[in-house]
Amino acid sequence: MKIFAYAESHPQEILAVTDDGEKIPYGIMNELGRTLRDIVGHRLVFVLCRNTPGSLLGYLGLLQSGGVPLLLDDVIAPALLEELVRTYRPAFCLVPMDLPKESREAFKKGLEKGLMEGSAREVTEALRIRDYKLLRCAPDGTDPVLAPKLRLLLTTSGSTGSSKLVRISAENLDSNAVSIIKYLQITKTDRPITVLPMQYSYGMSILHTHVMAGATILLTRHTLMEKRFWERVRKEGATSLCGVPYTFEMYARIGLMDMDLPALRTVTQAGGKLPEKRHLQFAEWAAKKRIRFYVMYGQTEASPRMSWLPPEKAIEKCGSMGIAIPGGKLELADSEAENHCEEAVGELVYTGPNVALGYALCAGDLRKGDEFHGILHTGDMARRDADGYFYIVGRRSRFIKIAGKRIGLDEAEKILRARFPELDLACAGKDEKLCIFVGDPAADQPQPAVLAEDLSDCIEEMTGIPQSRTHVSFLPELPRSSSGKVLYSELKP
Repeated sequence: MKIFAYAESHPQEILAVTDDGEKIPYGIMNELGRTLRDIVGHRLVFVLCRNTPGSLLGYLGLLQSGGVPLLLDDVIAPALLEELVRTYRPAFCLVPMDLPKESREAFKKGLEKGLMEGSAREVTEALRIRDYKLLRCAPDGTDPVLAPKLRLLLTTSGSTGSSKLVRISAENLDSNAVSIIKYLQITKTDRPITVLPMQYSYGMSILHTHVMAGATILLTRHTLMEKRFWERVRKEGATSLCGVPYTFEMYARIGLMDMDLPALRTVTQAGGKLPEKRHLQFAEWAAKKRIRFYVMYGQTEASPRMSWLPPEKAIEKCGSMGIAIPGGKLELADSEAENHCEEAVGELVYTGPNVALGYALCAGDLRKGDEFHGILHTGDMARRDADGYFYIVGRRSRFIKIAGKRIGLDEAEKILRARFPELDLACAGKDEKLCIFVGDPAADQPQPAVLAEDLSDCIEEMTGIPQSRTHVSFLPELPRSSSGKVLYSELKP
């Protein structure tokens, strides 16, 4: 892969600096990649991710070796992990040394349910990688056959643990990294700090682009709200910060714009539309400080970025997602849009070499080839202004975003119905708010206030979405069509 060309020719350069001050050279990653090529080969590996040395080296080593990682949150609910293991039967899993017992049991149960009776065996250790260990899971011949071009899998809805995956190729990743490096002007002198989790496609692409450029990643598990995070930013000379809209709310709350950070030269935002007031606030601050402020738009299916707003346009085009990234093309699926009508509105369609191969719903889908053919219908409605800049105005699909993470409303319903099979319920919502609607709760159910708390607790337990982002409403009955389908358009968030 092109992503690793610099690392292979400059093994002595520093890949990452840890919270403990350890400097990890690219050469260690290269050696691990060769080791994993012999152990794993082109097989499926579940990776439970953290921003730690073992997770970073293990993931990049797998990608470099030809393995096919599926990136997951290390705190994914055991029940959801079990379902994914059952569905996809990984050959290996890369997990923290201190993986909770519940998650270890989820792997075992998932394998036993996903394999033929009598073929499952105990999970065994294959290799230790710093604070992580590579475990051998499925017996040879029982893990899925993978398409030659398949190099990475990501969930479509990481918070709800959807078993629907996005299939991504090396070309997808390489082309997107080249494009991002070009417009963000990333060089080997950059020193990004890990604000976002690596299993999140935006956080993942930050790793890819900086590895390709030969930069040094400041690896930390400290959060923005911790003093130690900002001590590292200053001490290590972090050159860039990133975030989703929720992150920028935290930046504003803790006073980022009043901090003295002389090394900071780039701030990037993606993962949902930033409120225009906040967008303008950061754009004006960045212009005053001579910091490049980039607003971007992307989706996992685009590996993941599709547009960027040049910093010099951040104030003038406040609220815009910008223009297509180098090598890509944005259009509106609308008759007026096709005629380049000013202020036309339509579904946003992206074309480019970074568009993923397609989706997977089961293990058998992992052998499929390219089904998207470089064209992605985003499901987002957008308008284009007279200068060719795009603005998101709504969403057609059954997804919302909370704290930058895409949440599948259908998956949220599935989780709740499994826990509360006696309830007639549906999920709707808007960005930053998941709305649960319950129709005519049975007389023997808890009082509405108690039931609402139980539903919110379930969502928080299974997805990590805090109760403050969940709202429960009770209706005499859910609106339905004559065929019995829920009329989501009548459920007003």
